[in-house]
Amino acid sequence: MPAESNSRFTTTQWLIIIIASIGFLFDTYELLMTPLVGVPAIAELLQVPANNPLVTQWMGNMLWLSALCGGVFGLLGGWLIDRFGRKRIMIASILVYSLSPVAAAFSTSLPMFIFLRCTTFIGVCVEFVAAITWLAELFPQKRRKEIVLGSTQAFASLGGLLVTGISAWIVAHANSLPALPLPDIFNSHATWRYTLMTGLIPAIPIALLLPFVPESQIWKEKRQAGTLKRPSFGELFAPQLRRVTIITALLSACAYAAAFGALQLTPLRIAPGLPELAEQRKALKPLQDEARVLNTNLTAVLPAFQQAMADVPGLDVLAAQRARTRVAMRAAKKVVDDPNADESRKAVAKTQLAGLVTRFSQFDTNLTELTQAKPEAKKAVIDREKILKQLGDNRDQQEPFDVAVKNRGNAMQGAQETGGLVGRIILAVLLVTAIGRRSLLRIFLIPGLVMFPVTYWLLYKHSAVEMQWGIFACGMLVVAQFSYFGEYLPRVFPLHLRGTGGSFATNVGGRMIGTSAAFLTANWIAPMIGAKSTFDQVAVAAGIVGTTVFVIALALSFLLPEPKAEAVETEAQPKSAVAGR
Repeated sequence: MPAESNSRFTTTQWLIIIIASIGFLFDTYELLMTPLVGVPAIAELLQVPANNPLVTQWMGNMLWLSALCGGVFGLLGGWLIDRFGRKRIMIASILVYSLSPVAAAFSTSLPMFIFLRCTTFIGVCVEFVAAITWLAELFPQKRRKEIVLGSTQAFASLGGLLVTGISAWIVAHANSLPALPLPDIFNSHATWRYTLMTGLIPAIPIALLLPFVPESQIWKEKRQAGTLKRPSFGELFAPQLRRVTIITALLSACAYAAAFGALQLTPLRIAPGLPELAEQRKALKPLQDEARVLNTNLTAVLPAFQQAMADVPGLDVLAAQRARTRVAMRAAKKVVDDPNADESRKAVAKTQLAGLVTRFSQFDTNLTELTQAKPEAKKAVIDREKILKQLGDNRDQQEPFDVAVKNRGNAMQGAQETGGLVGRIILAVLLVTAIGRRSLLRIFLIPGLVMFPVTYWLLYKHSAVEMQWGIFACGMLVVAQFSYFGEYLPRVFPLHLRGTGGSFATNVGGRMIGTSAAFLTANWIAPMIGAKSTFDQVAVAAGIVGTTVFVIALALSFLLPEPKAEAVETEAQPKSAVAGR
């Protein structure tokens, strides 16, 4: 065994590992902000309730646009990695995905918010490929490289747990945090804005540490010697690389399809249909039906309200002040009416409620004065407020049942994240064994052929506890594949195409094509299934999609080239890698 494998990591190598671990952790952190901030952000920017159909529609549009942008610009980023250097592009991508959420926290329009979520997604897509390429070339010795790539990528599974914990803390303390400088029509203490601002966290330690770590030495030397070929998208489909390019992209698409076409749909679209939640579903149905009618009524009065905002200067600010006061009044009244609240807390709430009632009375006077010349504008404001109040009452009635449903969904999400972490750790351990790369991939694919149908067709119908164990196993088998490709891709593309090839597989194959499986599952396959409820339909569809892509991936694994051991250390001949058996 080479001496390097027995020597200790140097200080510089430890810094490289720390930077990579932070980068991978916050890759996931930044992406998993979306389900936490997307709905409340879109609702506030559109000035509609969170359960309004417009919010669902734009949430879907945002996910689709971000995946498209990530694929297209991620591929361009891969070319930039090969053209201008791994470290330089990695720094730029980390800055993009760190600063974009902070800018998004100050969004005052929906297009601005969606644009900045897309740039965040682009930064993540580029950073992942830059980081794995950089690491693979800084640790060229086989065993050490596998240990570093496997262990650092395991931190990606901690990102979801971290962002969930930080978001929960922000929800509990938002009102005590400094108010954000925003126009009066927006909530300056909105929890989604504070959550987005935490996206800056990775930029701070990485900015401090990056000056002390090197660029890829082999890339730098070839660049300086003038022997580094220029990257080319077309070369990915040259005869000697066509097979590896297509197969890795398809395999990456299968892994992402299983994640987005099944796992990511489980907490919200499948878990509510579990047997333990039958009572909650029964209680929620008439309330949800009522909410749909109210949202239809709200949509009907919105044109008149928007026209009133345009016709009466200052009315938008007054309407926002009235809305915030109504929300505060509702919260204070909840405490006053809560039989479990202590008397001192109730006393404080009563005082607050009295003050809020007085303030709202003043706002009534202000509204009458402001709309004196346009009484139809006042009617538009009042009509909208009446419907919003009815929606608020409806939401309060749904809350005790909805909390139970959300808790069950959160438990499923936690099981999936934990399974993913275990999968990455198992993959990291297996990487240092002598198992061939095709056989290693099959270790995760073959059990998935059983676990997906069992989980979504059988365990789902039995109990929530059994379903959680199934989701744990499915998460383990899917997420391990993401780490697998992080180790595999730098080994099968030549030096001048590692960023471009890795980006094509991960971003075009995985994040652009694979993520579209969510739409396939929920919008195409599920409606064709004659099940009792939409939850059952999506569960059956998720099982179909998850099982199908695992079957496809298993078949593709027989076409996957075994990388040559020396592929990272030298400008490997692509032909030999492709021909490897």
